This record gives sequence, C-alpha cells and structure tokens, in this order.
Amino acid sequence: MSKEKIIEVKGLKVSFGEKEVLKNVSFSIEEGDVTVILGESGSGKSTIMKHMLGLYPVAPNTISIFGQDIVTFDEEQELKFYLKLGVFYQNGALLNSLTVGDNVALPLEQHTNLPADAIEDLVRTKLNLVNLEDAYYLYPSQLSGGMLKRAALARAIIMDPPLLFCDEPGAGLDPVSLANLDELILKLRNQLGMTVLMVTHEVTSILRIADKVLFVDNGVIAFEGTLTEARQSEIESLKDFFTVGTGGKKVTHSLASTRTDK
Repeated sequence: MSKEKIIEVKGLKVSFGEKEVLKNVSFSIEEGDVTVILGESGSGKSTIMKHMLGLYPVAPNTISIFGQDIVTFDEEQELKFYLKLGVFYQNGALLNSLTVGDNVALPLEQHTNLPADAIEDLVRTKLNLVNLEDAYYLYPSQLSGGMLKRAALARAIIMDPPLLFCDEPGAGLDPVSLANLDELILKLRNQLGMTVLMVTHEVTSILRIADKVLFVDNGVIAFEGTLTEARQSEIESLKDFFTVGTGGKKVTHSLASTRTDK
C-alpha cells in the first residue's frame, strides 16, 4: 500500500548570481520515512532544505508540503504551517542566556496560551524523551556536545510536529555520541510518528538511520531510492561516497531493533 507523500518538489532551480546551484531538482518524501539528502560539500543539499523551509523564495507549484503549495499561504496559514515543522539545527541554536528548560519552552510560550505549569510539564516530558531529565536548570554552556544536541532536539519536537528537518545534526560529535543521537532520532520517529528529512554527510549515520536516500550531484538528484538500492547503485560518485565514508569497510545496521526497514 502506497504511503502519503508529505513533500513533493518539482523542477526546483536555484542560482546565486551567475552560479547555478540546483538545475532541475524533483523528488518526493513519504510519510513516516527517514529520508537523507546526501552529497559532497557544496552540492546544494542544504540549499534544498532551506527552500523547503521558506528561507529562500520559490516559484509557484515547485514545493508542496502536506499537499499545499508553500507560496500560496497568507500570514495566518503560514504560521499554522510552520508550527507543523520541527527544525533541528546543526549548531543547536540554543540561547545561551536561557536555561535548557526555558529554551525548550520558547515555542510553547510564543505560540500557545498554556499556563506556566502545563508548559513546564510538557518541557520535562520532552527532556525525559531525549534523556535530559536532569538538565532542566542547566545552561547550554554547561552541556557536553551530545547533551547540547539532545536539548536542541527536545526543542525541535516540543510542538509535536509531524515533520522534522535535521540539518547536519551529528556535526562535531564523536562516534559514540553520533550513534546515540541516531538511535534517539529513530526512537522519536517511531514514538511520535514523525516524518524526518535529514541533510548529512556522515555516512555511518546514513547507514544506521536512512529509509530513503536522495543523492545530490552537480545540481541534480542523481539518485532517489531506498538505502539498499543506494548501496547497490552503479553511479560512480555515489559508490565513492559510501566507499570513502566507510573506509572501504562493510558497515551493518547496528540499530536494527530501532529502525523500521523499508
């Protein structure tokens, strides 16, 4: 049975000045999948995500999310749309002057009329989900790299978004912390029923977490398919990506008990 398409991108073209970054990008993302956009540095993978988030203008009928063309929203529709999205930034993007609890609470304080005690309960619940139940009163400067990422993830999911964008979430983490973060994202996907779109160059992460792979090369989607299909692809640049990223070693899915294979 086919699943609902959460995102559809058709003919996305992007140029910055005279440089053509994306030539004619088209793909779809289905409900419940963890889809990874990968490619070499400067390939345009983050540019694709930024256009989906509305950070850059797009032409009509180019990007549809939840069945709606994102350029057709009025101000009220746009706000409701963005409240359905969680964004997990590469650097965490936490405010250093606020505690972890206050950082995670911000979206609830800005976009709901919940009383303070209800907000605190929700924040503590999300911090518990990411194994940070004791960090409520800590400041970002007091957190390790892995803890900082988990705090940012808690804030990204505080509004229970059906769609989570992750921009290089594992950047700067040691291998153990990266594996733990991957496992956490998969657990939350399964528990909360989210669809996840991730931009990353971490091959070990891709092998652990991806249901679907989009490979960006020279401004186009050179490959779209399952992780298994990606690893069996004869596209030379894609083969090189996996070979170099794993040091030529065979890597298996260490999170088989957590991920849902597609």
